Amino acid sequence: MKFILKNKKLFAFAFWIWVGLILYFSFIPNNPNMMNLSKGSRNFRLDYLLHFLAYFSLAILFMLWHVNNSFKTKPLILIYFLIGSLVLSGLSEYLQIFIPGRTFNPNDFYSNTAGIFVGVIIPKFILK
Repeated sequence: MKFILKNKKLFAFAFWIWVGLILYFSFIPNNPNMMNLSKGSRNFRLDYLLHFLAYFSLAILFMLWHVNNSFKTKPLILIYFLIGSLVLSGLSEYLQIFIPGRTFNPNDFYSNTAGIFVGVIIPKFILK
């Protein structure tokens, strides 16, 4: 746990690099189609999992960056992060309408949102 408290700058740097990577990969034109996983009549696109993991990782990095000595995050900072990350998620999905070979997919947004909330909730239990 001391590692977390001693490396705030590392987590801040990693967080902002991760935001940049999310934006970069969100706006690549003609993104190739991801593999689908099918079982019977059920179909699951692998990119939903990748969206979840990208925003889950973003939330984890944020939480590691902003925990205090008692491993808690200030509620106002957490609210700002939730609003900001949801806006980032929604805008990056919406703007794909204007990028050749990309489309808006609400399921991607739902996967992003789930990743954000799970990424915020899990550290709350682990860092108690």
